[in-house]
Amino acid sequence: MKTYCVAASKMIEASPERVYQVISDMDEHRNFLPKEFESVVIEKGGIGEGTVFRLNLNVMGKRSTNVMTISEPEPGRVIIEKDAVAGITTIWTISPGQDDKHCDLQLVSEIRKKPGFAGLVERILTPYIFRSIYKRELDQLNAYVKTSE
Repeated sequence: MKTYCVAASKMIEASPERVYQVISDMDEHRNFLPKEFESVVIEKGGIGEGTVFRLNLNVMGKRSTNVMTISEPEPGRVIIEKDAVAGITTIWTISPGQDDKHCDLQLVSEIRKKPGFAGLVERILTPYIFRSIYKRELDQLNAYVKTSE
């Protein structure tokens, strides 16, 4: 399966433990999502490994729904959200910062390439659009963890 990637990263002003907590807990995660994420419905679990949630997106007037399953290949450091049917995998990687009150957070989505001209257009536009959304998401996450501890 051929894929392309969209990535964004940011130094977050909170401990790696706190950042991991708010990413893995879908009730908290909802609090820092950009407006394009119209809704998140938890279908199973709610915190960490095995959680299944339905994500409704509206990007430039195009609505889509993904059913994401969370795995934690490196608990405390890496969270993966995957929709195998849609061919989208989002990986959150947290690395320690310069002290215990900061961490580096990288957000990478791997998206299955679609064929044809429509797929080409998607591969050109999606990285630009989603990188902007992800940067806002990371900024909003940073603001959230600074005010919610």
